[in-house]
Amino acid sequence: METFVLYDKPECPFCWKIRLALAEAELPAEIIHYQHGNAESQWLTLSPNKTVPVLQHGDVTLYESAIMLEYIADVSGRLLPQTAGEKALPRLLHRYSDMTLGVGLRKVIFEKRDKPEADWNQQRIAEGTEDFFDALRFLADTLGDNDYFAAEYGFAECALTARLGLAQHYGIAIPEGHANLRDWFQRMQQRPSYSLTSPF
Repeated sequence: METFVLYDKPECPFCWKIRLALAEAELPAEIIHYQHGNAESQWLTLSPNKTVPVLQHGDVTLYESAIMLEYIADVSGRLLPQTAGEKALPRLLHRYSDMTLGVGLRKVIFEKRDKPEADWNQQRIAEGTEDFFDALRFLADTLGDNDYFAAEYGFAECALTARLGLAQHYGIAIPEGHANLRDWFQRMQQRPSYSLTSPF
C-alpha cells in the first residue's frame, strides 16, 4: 500500500488523533513535523485552511481531520462499525470531542502553554477546567460499563484519547467520580498506539 504522509504538529489534538488512527489501522505513514525543512511551505500550499493536519495518500490530499478519519476507516476497514446506525455514535462523539470537550481544555492549555506559572490567569484556568469537567459527565454516562464507546476501538477513541492525553499533561485529571472513564483512559494509554504517538 502507498505510504500516507501526514504534516503534523505533535501537541495538536487534531493531529494526534490522526496519528492514533494511522497506528491503530496499521497503515504505513510518514510523519512530517510542520516546521521541518521546507514542510511549512508544502502544507500551506496544500491546505486552503492554512492549518495542520494535512494528509496525503497518493493523489488524495485532505485538510480536515474528520474527513481524514473517514478516509482512513474506508481504506483500512477499521475504526468504524459496519452499519449506518452503529456508525452514528462514534461520529457524534468525535464531533463532541472537537466542539464541546475541547473548548474548556483549550482555555487551560492556551493559558498555561509557554508561560511561567506566575503569569497564569487562574480564573480562566478554573473556568476552562469546570467546562471540561462538565463535558466529561456526558462521556462517562455514554460509556457506561462498556470497554469502548462502540463495539471496538474506533473514531471516538482516537479523538477522546488525544484530548484526555492533553488534559493530563496540563494537569487536569479525570475526576474520581467518573471511575469508568478513568479506567477507559488507562486502557487507552496501555495500547501500543498511545506510546507510539504521544507527544509527551
